[in-house]
Amino acid sequence: MREARCRVLLLLLNDLFTAAFVLAGCLWIYHLMGAYYTLEECVGLWPLVPVMLLCNAAIRLYHGNPFYPGAALGPVEELRRVFLSVSLSYLLLFGYLALTRQVELYSRVALVASWGLTFLLLPLTRWWCRSLMKRWGVGQIPALIAGAGLGGQLMVQRIARDKFFGFRAVGFVDDHPDKQGTEVGGVPVLGKLADGVRIGRERQVSYVICCVPFHIMESLLKQYSEYFLHVLLVPSNEVFSIAWSYPVNLDGCSALEIRNQLLMALPRVCKWLAEVVIAVLAIVMAFPLLLVIGLGIKLTSRGPMLYRANRLGVGGKPIRVLKFRTMYADADQRLEQLLAEDPELEREWREKFKLVNDPRITPLGRFLRKTSLDELPQFWNVLTGEMAVIGPRPIVADEVKYYGDKYELLKRVKPGITGLWQVSGRSEVDYPNRVALDMNYIMNWSIWMDYFIFLKTIKEVLFCRGAY
Repeated sequence: MREARCRVLLLLLNDLFTAAFVLAGCLWIYHLMGAYYTLEECVGLWPLVPVMLLCNAAIRLYHGNPFYPGAALGPVEELRRVFLSVSLSYLLLFGYLALTRQVELYSRVALVASWGLTFLLLPLTRWWCRSLMKRWGVGQIPALIAGAGLGGQLMVQRIARDKFFGFRAVGFVDDHPDKQGTEVGGVPVLGKLADGVRIGRERQVSYVICCVPFHIMESLLKQYSEYFLHVLLVPSNEVFSIAWSYPVNLDGCSALEIRNQLLMALPRVCKWLAEVVIAVLAIVMAFPLLLVIGLGIKLTSRGPMLYRANRLGVGGKPIRVLKFRTMYADADQRLEQLLAEDPELEREWREKFKLVNDPRITPLGRFLRKTSLDELPQFWNVLTGEMAVIGPRPIVADEVKYYGDKYELLKRVKPGITGLWQVSGRSEVDYPNRVALDMNYIMNWSIWMDYFIFLKTIKEVLFCRGAY
């Protein structure tokens, strides 16, 4: 519990400094532009910071209850609630200034700008804060894992990679006799399932993650709930909609309602409008860069400036996805020869439809791929209605077999320039996980998930991770 409260305190301090820094920075910039604020007037806006922290706490941005912290909200849901909390805080500030008749003392432009910048920067500084906590081993919530089978092992791997939730696996409890006293995935098996409460007391662990079948989980729940403050149930590894699911007490019966966002017209229209605006702005702002890249392609290799890749769009309809040409003009002939001569390359191509060290790529093309600049022309595909800015990966016809019956769901939405796969490792992700990520996006799709992916795309592109 001490580690969990430390984590909450660090997040709270991060939010405090971010909100104060953005507000002070906007007022200072406006002061440089000619406005005059006394120190007393600037300090007069101090209520904003504690009000924002209270709003954050009220909508569970500090691991639920800050005094008894458990799991954090998911990153997409946290992003949505950060927007609500920051907006509510600034509305209350405007109300406070109106009631105290101080509205005319401050620039509305500076205050609105600080609202927007706070919403933009707060998720980024929270990510930075969590990354530092993971690196330094601070504020990592100790958790006992019930079940050392495949589900428990996958959970330990995710905990090891994860920076967001901040769990630290202290050990397993499992009834398999061959696992007693051993290590599974580098984590010790400390005892049997019935020993969970005793081990929790001895090691001062108040969080348990149950990765066991339902019939075992049901018998454990009563026992574990008597001691552990938080019990996380992980029934399976299957993807289902969670972003738009709501617990329902149906006359004493526990139920879960799932809203199908794909069938709702308003969210789809909002997504389309937002992406058209983004595409227009991207084309206008990047137009000089587009000209420079196009000229560079023409000067460094023979062939057209653009490449039209055959992909599958909505309903399985073939579309032509625009990209800057990154390969030599005879790339198809080179590929056939390479695959015929090298079985290892043929296997890599069959599994990933890409080659790590692809000799068909030009030197400039390698740079364009590494920085993802080769995909800039796809904003035109967005304007023509064939693609979305954010969506599942555009696939070729030969990849349909890997999706199986899931392809019926995949072809209901437009493929995207970027998506959950691209910000989760890109080319480093194996094919089963690519399919799972695409299904995860479709089942949990929302405007807030799109914004989350947009922010992560910027980070991935800047660090040039996973692309080749």
